[in-house]
Amino acid sequence: MRRGISVLGLVSAATVAFATVTVAPAAAALSQACTAYGCYETWGTGSGRWIADGDKMVICDGYADGYSIVVRTHINYRSQPNKWHTSGAGKCTERSYGDVGEGLKVVFYTCLGKQSTDYIVTGSCGNVGYGTT
Repeated sequence: MRRGISVLGLVSAATVAFATVTVAPAAAALSQACTAYGCYETWGTGSGRWIADGDKMVICDGYADGYSIVVRTHINYRSQPNKWHTSGAGKCTERSYGDVGEGLKVVFYTCLGKQSTDYIVTGSCGNVGYGTT
């Protein structure tokens, strides 16, 4: 009986320790959305990652394919200006949305495009990312 209690106590302690380690504060949570081709290392890839602390998007280009990466965003159901990364593959750019009110919904998706003409490649936008301000 004593052995059963010891094992149960050990399992309970491990469960609590695991839960404590894996839970991150909400402010540290990041939301990411990739192009339809993925986030990195193949043709057409790139990503946008929302960072609530600073109300900014980090936009990364995952492959030298001749296209820029653009993130299209809605904050509190209002369309925001497109945010572009045009500095080349293997790099990221931070783009701010200014001082945005707290607790608002952020919905965004990442696509391929040409910033000079504001062209977005049809079918290149990936899954939707979500966040809050």
